[in-house]
Amino acid sequence: MLKKLQEKLLFILVFCLSFLFLLASYIPNLYEASVVDIMPKDRVMLWGEHIYTYDYNVYLSKIRQGQEGRWSVVDKYDNNPSQKGVFLQMLYLLSGKLFGLFRITPSLTFHLLRTILSFLWVLTIIYLNIYFLKTPKRYTAGVFLSLLAASFPVFYQYQNEWWVGYHMSWWTEMDVLKRISYIPHYTLNYIIIALLTILLSKFSPENNFQFSNFKLICLLLFFSFFIHPSAGILFLFSWIIYHLIMTYTARSSNIGYFIKIFIYTMILFLVTAIPLIYFKSVTSSYPWKSLVDFDKYSRFPLNVKEYILALGPIFITGILGLILMLVKKEKKFFSLASWILAAFAAIYVFKKFPYQSELRFVQTANHIPLAILSVYFLSWLWQRFRQFFIKFIIVITVIMIIALGLIQSYFSIRAQADFIHQRAVAGQPLVPYPPQVMYPLKDYWNALIWLEKNTSKNAVILSQVNAGNYIPAYTGNFVYLGHNPETPYYDERVNKVNQFFSGTMNEKDALRFLRNERISYVFYGPQEKEKSVEDIKKYLFLKPVFNSNYVTIYKVEIS
Repeated sequence: MLKKLQEKLLFILVFCLSFLFLLASYIPNLYEASVVDIMPKDRVMLWGEHIYTYDYNVYLSKIRQGQEGRWSVVDKYDNNPSQKGVFLQMLYLLSGKLFGLFRITPSLTFHLLRTILSFLWVLTIIYLNIYFLKTPKRYTAGVFLSLLAASFPVFYQYQNEWWVGYHMSWWTEMDVLKRISYIPHYTLNYIIIALLTILLSKFSPENNFQFSNFKLICLLLFFSFFIHPSAGILFLFSWIIYHLIMTYTARSSNIGYFIKIFIYTMILFLVTAIPLIYFKSVTSSYPWKSLVDFDKYSRFPLNVKEYILALGPIFITGILGLILMLVKKEKKFFSLASWILAAFAAIYVFKKFPYQSELRFVQTANHIPLAILSVYFLSWLWQRFRQFFIKFIIVITVIMIIALGLIQSYFSIRAQADFIHQRAVAGQPLVPYPPQVMYPLKDYWNALIWLEKNTSKNAVILSQVNAGNYIPAYTGNFVYLGHNPETPYYDERVNKVNQFFSGTMNEKDALRFLRNERISYVFYGPQEKEKSVEDIKKYLFLKPVFNSNYVTIYKVEIS
C-alpha cells in the first residue's frame, strides 16, 4: 500500500514539474506583455509574434482563411485571387474555422492551438516514457531527460558576462526551452511520430501482427503527410529499419512472416502514395511550386557533427543504449531504435537526393528516443555493476544532463527577454527588415486596418516585402510580394517592385505592370519610399484613398 502511494506521489511530481517546465516556456510571452509602456509612442505592439515573424504571419493568413469560410487553402502571397484551393497547412485553416466560431482573433487562435498541442505533447512524452520504461524511477528519469536533453554547452561573452549557449543556435528547435511549446504543426508532428512508434512496437509476431494496430498506423500515417510530410517519411524509414532489425535478431526463415511483412509494406506504400501524388500534383505548378523552389535553391546545409553536438550528452548515452538493446535483443525498444536510425538515414538520403531539406528530419524530436534509451542503458549499468564508482558516475551523468538543460533554459529566457526589451525600445529604422527586430508603426498598422475594412479579400496589394508579409495575415488581401517560400518568382518580383517604387517607370509601362499583375491597391510607406527617385504620386492612375504621416494607400484606377 505504501509503495503504491509513493508511486502515485512520484507520478504527480513528474506531472507537475513537467507542466511547470512547459509554463516556463511562456515567460518571454508574459514578459513581452509587461513592456508595452516602454515602447515609443509611434509604435504598436503585436503581442505574441512567435519565433520568426515572416513565418508566423503565414500561419495567421491560413487561420484567417478558415475564419473567412474557406475549406481549402489559397496562397495569398501570390497575386492570383482565382487560384484553386489546396489541402496544405490545413491544421491552421481548420483551427481558424473552429475558433472563429467564438470570434477569436487569428493571433490568439495560433497561441491557443500552440498551448493545447504543447500540453498534449508533454502528456505524450510522459506516456511514452511510462510505456517503454515501466517502473516509476526509470520513467521519472526518462521524462526529465526527455524534457531537458540539451546541447553540449557553447560559452560566449555578452554584456561583459559569460553566457551559455548551444550548438546550431541558428535552428530554433535546438533551444531546449523553445521546442516544448514550439510551432503547432511541428508539435503535432512530434505527437504523431511518438504514437506511430508506440503502434509499431505493438506490431510484432508476438502480437500476431494485429490488424487493428495496422489500421491505426495507416490512418495516422496518411494524415501525418498533411500535417508535416517529414513525419510520414520518417515513419516509412522507421518501418523498414524496424523489420530489418526484427528479421536480423530473430534469424527466422519463416516464409509466412516475410509474406505478411511484404503485404503490409505494400499497403503502407499505397497509403503513402496518395498524399505524395497529391503533393506532387499541387507543387508541380505555381503558386505552390515556389515551396519546392525554395527548398531546392535556399538550402541550409546540415553538418551532422554539429547536429550531434547540438543533441548533446543524450546522444552518447542514447546510442550506447541503442547498441546494448541490439546486443540484448530487447524487442520492446526496437521501434525507438528505428526512430533514431530512420532520422539519420533520412538526413543522409536527402543530403544526396535533395527533394526536400534534410533539416526537416532534425524537426522530428529525435532527442526523445535517445533520452529513453539513455535511461535504459544507465539503469542496466546500475543493476549490472555494484561498484560505488560506477553508480556515482551514473548519478553524475543524469544530474549533468538535467543541469545542462536547466542552465540552457535559464539563458534562453534571459536571451529572449533581452531581445524583447531591445525590440520594445527600438525606434529606428522606421520599417525594419527582418521585421521581428521591431514593432510596426501605428501609421503602418492603421493602414492595415483600413485595408481590412475597406477592400475586398480578393484585392491584390502591391508593396515592399515587409508590408506584403503582414497584409495577408491582418487584412486577408492577396499580395504581389510578401513571403519568400510562398511568393512565386520571388527574386524577379523583388526587382519589378523596386523598379516600380523607384518612380522611374514611364506611365504606360507602370500601368501595364499593374494591370498585368492584377494589382488593385498600392501600399506606399517608409520601406516603399526608401529607393524612390521620384514620388509615385506622379502616376495619374493612382488615386489616394488613405493618408497618414508615413503611409499612403493608392487605388489603381484602370479605365
